[in-house]
Amino acid sequence: MQTTPPLNIVLVGPPGSGKSTIAEAIARECQLVSISTGQRLRAEMQARSAIGREVMPYLDKGNLAPDSLMDRLLRATLEGLDAGQGFLLDGYPRTLHQARGLGGMLADFGRTLHGVLALDVSDEEVVRRLSGRRICEGVGEPFPVHIDDLSSVLRCQERGGRLVARDDDRPEVVRQRLVVYH
Repeated sequence: MQTTPPLNIVLVGPPGSGKSTIAEAIARECQLVSISTGQRLRAEMQARSAIGREVMPYLDKGNLAPDSLMDRLLRATLEGLDAGQGFLLDGYPRTLHQARGLGGMLADFGRTLHGVLALDVSDEEVVRRLSGRRICEGVGEPFPVHIDDLSSVLRCQERGGRLVARDDDRPEVVRQRLVVYH
């Protein structure tokens, strides 16, 4: 009996294009593991791990993490996946080096890339989305809020939460992130 290999997809787009939101929806629908390198890096920074401490100066300024660090992070993530489980990769590759190395890394794990989905969002829309993005904290599990969404803002306030902006969502950092992206 022939088995179908697990589906492996890459999702690319500028910061704030909705990659993580779309990745979660596709991953749920297709029963894939969603791998967000951005979320992984933020978790490492919050945990103050060695990787987190190494990457913090880059991300705080809106720059890309070094290729070698991203390669280590992705390799460790792929090592933890069951061989029969497909994935949707969000946020990698971001550079030519990473793109060239991805095929070899997947081959090391006996995997094939089946497709790339590219999201296209204008720079103006990215700045609007990210500069208005907040996290509602102090209410148990933090949840995302956009300042243009009054109902979410009020829900946060009614629960006694506080709206906190990520450091990398400041307008000047967002513009730098877009320069780096392009």
